[in-house]
Amino acid sequence: MLPSPERLCKASLFGRAYAERRIITSSLVTLYVLPRKQQSAPNLPHVGFVIGKKVEKRATRRNRAKRRLREAYRQTRLVDGSVKQWYAMVWVIHSEALTATWEEILKSISYCVSKANDKFGRLSRRSEERSSDHLLRKEE
Repeated sequence: MLPSPERLCKASLFGRAYAERRIITSSLVTLYVLPRKQQSAPNLPHVGFVIGKKVEKRATRRNRAKRRLREAYRQTRLVDGSVKQWYAMVWVIHSEALTATWEEILKSISYCVSKANDKFGRLSRRSEERSSDHLLRKEE
């Protein structure tokens, strides 16, 4: 179980993460990320896991899927320190995650985190290109 300061509980934060539209999708999950402001301290992000009733009717199976993904995220965040750049992360669980093996879940979680860092992270290629373009303009 995640510590309470890391749990995403407020509906407004879920809404902000969805509205930001920074999405990474894999076969098992979809990850919505909300970046941290530059001046804020690099703490671990608020994390929420969502699975709808359309995916699985039985609450016991939905809860099991959330527990497995929560544990995979917990293990991944200990290895990968780059998650501190996010303010909030919302994991939407797909139906394939209900029958996935533990290795598939770990691969999917680490893939989404690394892809989010590459695509939207502070040190992403886009931001590096912008900073290099900005430096070139100053030299001219």
